[in-house]
This record gives sequence, C-alpha cells and structure tokens, in this order.
Amino acid sequence: MRNDLWTVLGRFQKLFNRPMIKAELDKGASMPVVGLAVVRLCVILVSSFTLAVAAEKKPEPFQLQPGQFPPEGSSHYIAGEMIFMDHVNRVGQLRPDRRDDQRTDDYDRPMPFTLLPYGTIRYHGAPAELRDIPIGTHLHGQFYYDKKAGKDGKGAYSRAFLLEDDFSFQESNGRGWRLDVVNLEKGSITVTGISTKEDKPDPKPTVFKVNPATRVWKGIGYATLTNLSTGQLAQINITVATLKGPGRCTDIWVDEESRKLATAHQLEVHRAYEKSHGLPGWVDAVDNEKSLLTVTLFGGFDTTLTNDFRLKGRVAALVAEDSLRCYDQINDRMYAEIVEIKSDPIAPGSSGLQLVIKPENLLEGFRPRRILRLLPDKWPLDDLPWEEMLWPQDNRLKL
Repeated sequence: MRNDLWTVLGRFQKLFNRPMIKAELDKGASMPVVGLAVVRLCVILVSSFTLAVAAEKKPEPFQLQPGQFPPEGSSHYIAGEMIFMDHVNRVGQLRPDRRDDQRTDDYDRPMPFTLLPYGTIRYHGAPAELRDIPIGTHLHGQFYYDKKAGKDGKGAYSRAFLLEDDFSFQESNGRGWRLDVVNLEKGSITVTGISTKEDKPDPKPTVFKVNPATRVWKGIGYATLTNLSTGQLAQINITVATLKGPGRCTDIWVDEESRKLATAHQLEVHRAYEKSHGLPGWVDAVDNEKSLLTVTLFGGFDTTLTNDFRLKGRVAALVAEDSLRCYDQINDRMYAEIVEIKSDPIAPGSSGLQLVIKPENLLEGFRPRRILRLLPDKWPLDDLPWEEMLWPQDNRLKL
C-alpha cells in the first residue's frame, strides 16, 4: 500500500503537465475551466487509490466458535523452532521462520502459542505430546487467530491446532530428501526435496549443516556421518532454521527400516500416555432426565485405542480444563456405562467417534462444551504427579 501511495502522489505532482490541462492553459483558458479538468483528474486518481487499498485489504482471519470444530482449510500455516514449552499446561513459544512478508525488526521474535483442546502433535510420524518434543526442534504448525493475543493485544495466530516435526510433515505430504552431495570437511550436505509418490524433485537443492552431534539412523540403530552417501532417500529433522541458513540437521534417517522403527517407538510412547491419562473429548449434550452424556472424542490419537471402548463397558469420566488437565483423577472420577457408540463425520479436530454414557451421578462439570477424559476399565486408573493435576496445587502458567 505504501508503494501505491507514492505512485498516487507522483501522479499529483505531474498533474499540471497533463496534455488536457496544458492545452487549456496554452489556449488561454480561464481558471474555472482548468480547475474543472483538475477536479476530474483528482477524482480519477483518488478512485484508483481507493480501489488499490481495497484490493490489498486482507480478509478477516477465521474465528473459532465455542463448541464447534473448525472447517477444513481454515487454519493458518506457520513454521518455527520450539524455544520454550510447558507440557503440563500445553503452552509454548516458537521462534518463527523468517519470511519475506515480515519486517526485519520482527525477525526471530518469540511467538507464544496455546494448544487447542483438540489440538494435536505429531513426532516421528506418530501422535505425541509436548513433553515428547525436544527444545530446538523445528516444527510446522497450523494456527487460529486470537483477537486478544499478540503484541499490545492486537491479535495474533496463537491457538495451535497442529504441530509436527519435519519428519512427520514430510512423511504426511509424501516427501523426502535425496542426498546429492556429502561434504563432511565443510560440515554440510546438499539435498533435493522429492515427492516419494511421483519421484518428482524440487527445482532447487538445499544445503543443510551437519556436525558430530548430528544423529544418523540406519536399520535398527545408530550410524555415523560416514554412512551418508549420495542417492539415499532420507528424512531429516533440523534446528536453527532460517536463523543461520536453511538449518542444521539434528537427526537423519537414511532408510525405510530406521524410519519405521522411529514411528513405531513414538506410537508406543503415545499409547502409554493416553492409557494413563484417558482420551479427551467434549460434551455435546446432556439428558438430565435420563442421566445421559453424549461425548465426541477429539481426533489425533491412535485409533486402535478405541477398541477398548465397548458397548455396555465401563469408563472412568474425568472432568478436565481446556489444557486437558484434570483435578484428581483418583478421587474425582465418575464411572459410567457406555450405552451407545455412534459415528459422526470426521472433521478437523474430531475423531468422528461419539459415546453416549450413563454416569452413576451427574457432576457439576458434566455440561455441554466441557472437556472430559475417558478411561475404559482395561486401562489403569492411577495417581498422576502433583504437577499434572489441578489439585492440591494449581500451577497453571499464563504466558
């Protein structure tokens, strides 16, 4: 818009050199005639400036609605390195990648985020929690706008819907890196992004840094940088992306076996966590007369976990906050019978699985839009560490 303004001002500066005005002046036209020509040109120029400003005005960011999952494609992509996280409260900070649309004095400014209740994380190609992600990991994220967030409370994309490491991002998009040049003396590798489905390479290669701290994975274990060779199709996790060039490799998986092993291990980490904490979802409806709750489970978890939710089976229902933290899951749990299992259309944030449960008693927290965590009888219901509970000490951290 700044360029458009200078263009318009330049046009005003040349106004009296316009042929139509100059001709009138040469003929000795009166000032009212010349003035009319000036007015006409002014109207044209102001109109063109108004249209330019209107064309550049960006659409309003999509606003999340309470109790509703967002529509497909409504989130905003931002990538960056995780520089801080509080896994208990599901909040953190990214150092965003530098972008051409940024002012240079906005480079590398921390970007606080809060994971949505149905926000998900993927690490090594499998579901994960913030606690699983090492500080310094480069992440790709999908975010929603919060009008009250950001600098001076003027709004920012701070509500995280999805965070995934480079491994997961590339795998989910059917992509990998082909090693073209390995130069250990200079501490670098030259790679070309490639579509694994179409075997279609990117037009330009990328040069990443490597050093002795870079982990190389091959087969069922560690390898070394000397095991890197041209032609290998790899997945790569990086750090310090755009801060010092394209980034430095933290991990390189050079074959399919090592990648499958990394995914399988993270999947077991995820399953163990969910079985000790319960799958989260929110209450869609409450039938007070029949003491029934309809709960939609959030998406992003390993779907095999739902095999333990069976009709007429029993679940422990735990009231949770938006951070998915419960109060005291041993003493505050309420057992309920699953009376119906329904399928709903899968939407962003939703698993598409609805459970109708009949608790022994209706608790205060059993209200529409409130968050619950559900544990079937087969899962161990045990104490959590105090820092993970909202009782006896609430250590919620607000960024």
